[in-house]
Parts: sequence; structure tokens; C-alpha cells
Amino acid sequence: MRMFSFISFLGIFLSVYGAANLYIWLHLARAAPHLGILKIPVVALFWLLVAAFPAGRIGGAFCRCAFTDMLAVVGSWYLGFMIYVMILLAVFDLVLLADNWLRILPHSLTGKRGKTALAAFWIVITISVMIVAAGRWNALNPVIREFDVTLKGTPREAPVRVVVATDLHVGLLVRNHWLSSMIETINNARPDMVLLVGDIVDSDVTHAQEERLSEELAAINATLGVFAVLGNHEFYSGSEEAAHSFRDGGVTVLRDESVDIEGILTLVGRDDRAASRMGSPRLPLADIPGVDSGLPVIVMDHTPSDLHEAEETGVALQVSGHTHRGQLWPFNYVTSRIFEQDWGFLKKGDTLYYISCGIGVWGPPIRTSSRPEVVVLNLNFQ
Repeated sequence: MRMFSFISFLGIFLSVYGAANLYIWLHLARAAPHLGILKIPVVALFWLLVAAFPAGRIGGAFCRCAFTDMLAVVGSWYLGFMIYVMILLAVFDLVLLADNWLRILPHSLTGKRGKTALAAFWIVITISVMIVAAGRWNALNPVIREFDVTLKGTPREAPVRVVVATDLHVGLLVRNHWLSSMIETINNARPDMVLLVGDIVDSDVTHAQEERLSEELAAINATLGVFAVLGNHEFYSGSEEAAHSFRDGGVTVLRDESVDIEGILTLVGRDDRAASRMGSPRLPLADIPGVDSGLPVIVMDHTPSDLHEAEETGVALQVSGHTHRGQLWPFNYVTSRIFEQDWGFLKKGDTLYYISCGIGVWGPPIRTSSRPEVVVLNLNFQ
């Protein structure tokens, strides 16, 4: 089943990826004759970068080595760069189309096709590099967002400080030094309890283990415990192996089960919806033991779909992730259409939801549509 999912995704991805690079090549071919001595190096570099991502990912899936890892990393960088090159070229084409009707560009530029293509080439490359650099800085500098939340329950003198972190995607792109920085950010929030809401690993548990995932998770400090659920990437990479790695780091993994947190609240963790595609259907929320405990119920569910289920079950709070809020502009507009809520708070009936945009990256190691975040919820009870 995992191989079938991989092949299906690969077919769709390569079709889109190929079409995007063909579009870029059509523009590059117009500019290349005017690049002088740079013509051959630029064209060769372009095709090498185009080949890097599929060669690294496909090769790594069948025979992983340092070379395929390097190709996958280089290709991931190119993937982010490619997206903005394509967007900027589309803008350029629209401007030329408008110029045919409105004559908004000077004749000195439009009168010479080669000059226009060369100018567009350097402008698009420069702006795309700047966007990727800014996106990388953004990805490396997460913020701590803190909110006060009041739930119905037994009053306490001090609030319970719950830290929510999701979508770490530890693997080829999120390496040990970055993971250590993430853990430090979580600890700096001074949590009583930490909730890791899925996609802790990326595409292969082995990659995460090589980055000392278990040892790093063991460094999280939380008096009431560290809890995790499995996201779609855990099921793609191997749910049992992923859960074992988390437990080795002292993390309590909740798989369609609940736990009583010192008589304060009931914490429920759900397997991701991807479980059903891997032959392991998850339980309906109402069938998970402990949901009707009488205490305030907090649900961890990686993908924010079917939100009505938590409302109908009387859940006080649900935390989710998965969306990255698109990660790259303008895909945040896509996620906002796919999901009822792709980032932030939502209230449905008596149930409160928080959808985190996550702290890690998937695909390109940059963020341009959202700031990576660690969320602190100060839970008060009344």
C-alpha cells in the first residue's frame, strides 16, 4: 500500500513538475542565445537542477546513498526556486499580453525580442533568489504564539501551560542542528505539557533516526508529559517504526486512545485519516474510550478535516496541523479553500479549534506564506 501511494503521488508530481519546467525552458531557450559565454553553463545547470529532485527522491526510494540524499536536498531547493521563477514568468507573459493591447512598455524594450527575453531572464532570476533567501530566513526563525484559553472544568489557581508543536518533518531537510533548535524553542516556552500533533518525521523514519530524533525528543522538559499522535507522514514512512522512535524519546504516543492528565483533563490522540489508506482505519471519535470521562476533553488530530465530529462529541478543544498554511505563497489560498480552517482559531458550538501552521518544512526548505510557530495555550478552567 505504501508503494502504491508513492507511485501514485510520483506520477501526479512528475506530470506537474515536467509541465512547469517545460514552461520555464521555453522562456530560457529564448534568452539563452543572448547569454554569450554563459549559455552552455546556464543551460546545463538548468537541466541538472531539473533532474535533481526526481532523481534524488526516486533513487533514494530504491537505493539510498549519500549521492541520492544530496540530489534530493539540491532538488528541494530548486523546487522552491522553480515555483517563483514560474510565477514571475507568468507575470511577465501577462504584461507582454497586456502590452499588445495597451502599449504600456517602451518600444526600445519590446522592439527587440532578444533584449526583452534577456532582461526578463535576469530580473526573474534575481527576484526569485531574493524570495528564496527571505523564505529560508523565515523558515529558520520560528515564533512563539501565546494565547489564554478558558475551558469548562474544575477551577485551578494556575493555568496549565500547553505547548503545541506540529509538522517538524525531521529527515533530509530538517537535520539534527535544526531539530535541536526546535526543541530549544519548545523548552523556552516553559511548558507543563507538550503536544506533538503529527508529521514529526518526514518521508523515512531512518532519516529521522540518523538525526538522533529519539535523543532530541528526550530533551523536552514538561512536568505533565510529552504526548504525540501520528500524522500522514508517519503512515507513509512506517507508523510502527515512527511510534517506536517517539517512545524511545520518552514520548507517550496516543493511537485512538486517551489518557487522564492528573484529573485535570482528558487528552485524546487520534491516528491520522491516512491510516485508512494504509489498511488501519481509525476509530470514530465517539468510540474512543475516555471521551465521555466528564473532564474537559482535548483532542489531538493531525489533519483538520471533519471538524464537526469533535463538536458533536462535546470536545472542549481540538489541536491540529498539517496545512502549513500553504508554506509557499500563493498556496495559502489553496489550503484556505480545501480546509474549513487552515490556520488559527475556530469556534464551532462549544468546541474550540486551533490549527497550527507548523514549525518545520516539507518539500522546499523555505516558508513564504506563514511564519513557523510554536503555540502556547494557557488553559484556565471554570
